[in-house]
Amino acid sequence: MTFKEFIYKNTIRNKPSYLAYFLSTLTTVMTFFTFLTFSNHPSLSESSMNQFVIVGMNLSSSIIYIFSFFYVLYSMDIFLQSRKKEFGLLLIQGMSPKQLRKMIFQENTIVGFFATVIGILAGLVFSQALLFLSKKILTIQLAFYFPLNSIVITFVAFTILFFLISLFIQFKIPKMDVQELIKSEDLGKGEVKSSKVKSIFALLFIGVGYAIALYAQGMQVFVAMIPVVLMVIIGTYFLFNQLSILAVTQLQKNKQRFWKKTNMLVYSDLGFRMKDNARSFFLVAIITTVVFAAIGSLAGLKEMTVASVNAMTYDFYLSDFDGNQERLVNNLEAVQSEMDNQDLNMTELRMKVVYVPESKYQNGYRVISTNGYNNIAKYTKNKKILDTNQSYRLNIDSNLLSGQPQTSYLKELPLPDGTSVPVNNFEVEKVVLPGFQNVYVVPKTVYSQFAKKYGIQQEIGWMGNPKDHAQQLKVATHLKEVEGLQSKPLIIESITETYTPVLFVGFFIGAIFFVSAGSFLYFRLYSDMAVDIQKFKIVYKLGLSRKEIKKTVYRQVGILFFTPIIVSSVHGLVALKAMYALFNQRLQMMAFMIIGLFLVIQIIYYLIASHFYFRKLYQEVTAE
Repeated sequence: MTFKEFIYKNTIRNKPSYLAYFLSTLTTVMTFFTFLTFSNHPSLSESSMNQFVIVGMNLSSSIIYIFSFFYVLYSMDIFLQSRKKEFGLLLIQGMSPKQLRKMIFQENTIVGFFATVIGILAGLVFSQALLFLSKKILTIQLAFYFPLNSIVITFVAFTILFFLISLFIQFKIPKMDVQELIKSEDLGKGEVKSSKVKSIFALLFIGVGYAIALYAQGMQVFVAMIPVVLMVIIGTYFLFNQLSILAVTQLQKNKQRFWKKTNMLVYSDLGFRMKDNARSFFLVAIITTVVFAAIGSLAGLKEMTVASVNAMTYDFYLSDFDGNQERLVNNLEAVQSEMDNQDLNMTELRMKVVYVPESKYQNGYRVISTNGYNNIAKYTKNKKILDTNQSYRLNIDSNLLSGQPQTSYLKELPLPDGTSVPVNNFEVEKVVLPGFQNVYVVPKTVYSQFAKKYGIQQEIGWMGNPKDHAQQLKVATHLKEVEGLQSKPLIIESITETYTPVLFVGFFIGAIFFVSAGSFLYFRLYSDMAVDIQKFKIVYKLGLSRKEIKKTVYRQVGILFFTPIIVSSVHGLVALKAMYALFNQRLQMMAFMIIGLFLVIQIIYYLIASHFYFRKLYQEVTAE
């Protein structure tokens, strides 16, 4: 038998030993390929508004690839550490260290090749299944296509990745003598230690990062983003690597809790598990935080956009934007005719407005009379102006999306006759005239001066019942070619059509991330199964029941699954709070819904993983 035949047969015949590593790398390839397939989908690249999303998804693909390198490298490291005894036996039988390194290089190449090919095939099936579901369930038109570019990029990228890891892993091969390798399973792990100073650093870095993120408002969020991210990442690493171990050590010293029922079995080696899984927890926590922040931000932005449109005063608004009265009359007749055809009853408001063009004083503004404003206020539920002899600038406490800008205004309004009048601020709850120009309310005599010089233009607004949204949408669809007509239902429909495919893709890609992270944790647990089997064999012989063993196993798996997810959930909420603060908005319920939904996915995955792990473990424990 040649050396190559030995390597091939050793890999094939020891499938259980290689399975965890193989599946973890396969999942990584599938995640990257699926993400790349959707980010390059032709339907998403057609819309100009989605270009920012496409750039973000391509950037995310690069982040996934970098994460995949460390993910696969760490999986390989765990795999090698579990094979120390095997390496010792091979060296005793005459294999040289050079041949051992060559064997590991070629084994990793074989596993990497099959993981890449099968991962691409699995990703191809999964991505096409998602396209089918998007069309059947959500009626999202994402057409089927053969992602040849994604296949080529994924194959080349992961071929390079596995080759680099195969080279890099040579430095990770255990450099112990034969005796230490043979006795590796009997030597134990020694004493687990933690640093109180580094544990304090964990709290300090995370605490300061949170404080800055929660305090920042508006554009301050951009300035604080990089230092906050760095502090939280460093703090998270120390949290898992030091603080969690210190907490377990203190927990073990609590004799009343430690000796209660089966707690001893859970807590006895928990410190070692936390230490061994610190890097796993760190990677999973950071990547799931990115998922929470990305999808939560996208969903939140969509909700804020829709909310800002819903805050618009008028469901339909017809503007005489260039003074063409004939066109205004024709458009008005078309609107009224379509509303009559759909049997749509709406309140109509007609407003006389003077447009003052851009001048040395300001970039254009609009003027209405006090009587005209008070008539509008009666229908828009704004407070009336009582002192009709003063001039005011209408101000609403909202962002630009509501159609009322927060720009500087004139303290004194220049009049056409060369004089000026002082201007007061007047707070309103609803936008009176949509647009991005300041609106001034002036007495009748002042208004007459503006009307005489600049002319009067007519604006018409319609307000209806929210329950009539379907009818309003039909009217808006039929009238979308009418110049100067702004329709709230059509804007909302356009926003929904734009965001829904991206949110759908983002959610399922996030679900893939979660499954991938959960798989990584499960395969890490699987690598410790031999130790668990020996431990539970002893307590089983001492009389521990199946129910008690199951409870203990489920608790162990639960700690492994939910420790990083709880941390990432808190990180995600703080990140989303900062994102909403960028738009001067409070944290919305959508953020909690997104995180809650992914927690449900994690719970389901935990229950499935615990069931299969316990079943396999119990079979080995009770086997004669």
